[in-house]
Amino acid sequence: MNRAALLALALAAPVPAVAETLLHLSEQAQVMVSPDELAATLRISSDGPDAAGVQGHVNTAMADALAKAKATVGVVVTTGFYQVYNTQAPQKTAIWHGEQMINLHSNDGTTLLKLIGTLQGDGAAVNQLGWRVSADTARHARDEASKLALGQLRHRAEEAAGILGLKFGSFKDVTLGGQPPFQPVMPRAMMMSSAMAAPAPAPPQAASEPVSIEASVSADVVLVGG
Repeated sequence: MNRAALLALALAAPVPAVAETLLHLSEQAQVMVSPDELAATLRISSDGPDAAGVQGHVNTAMADALAKAKATVGVVVTTGFYQVYNTQAPQKTAIWHGEQMINLHSNDGTTLLKLIGTLQGDGAAVNQLGWRVSADTARHARDEASKLALGQLRHRAEEAAGILGLKFGSFKDVTLGGQPPFQPVMPRAMMMSSAMAAPAPAPPQAASEPVSIEASVSADVVLVGG
């Protein structure tokens, strides 16, 4: 048999299958970040014997608050829920209550706290105040946590392969998980009642602490014979 025929037979011969072992692994990693955005929700409210008067007071006070907030550099302002209702039973003289929320957030905590103090002095009540991680910062931290988790997963896969006397082949069906990139993380919030609506001699205070941004990864790991 000539060399060409032998080569043809060799190429046609079935290649022995390489034994594979499938291993499922998962890892989680976290990155600590400092909150970089202060957020607050304030309530502007009024009570009175007629709905029109109550709504007029709320509308006027809200217009004034919006003007002051929009004139403050670096502060983002939106309005929230608005409601008006009778607080008394039907057989009693009507006492109407009206309120609307104003939402504020800024990367400049000092400026925002000063504005909040001014609005408190005007009669607004702070419903919620706290530091949070902005969407951009949370996204970057999550990406970094994902990199760490993937590195840990590869390390575990190689370690497992060595213990089993095999070699790392490849990953299959990799799944990344973690906190949503566009959802700000609120580490701490201070709830305040309407009793704090009286004029304040000084603005409120808000302290922050680092928070954890997490990411997870899971995958099927293909190990091959050593």
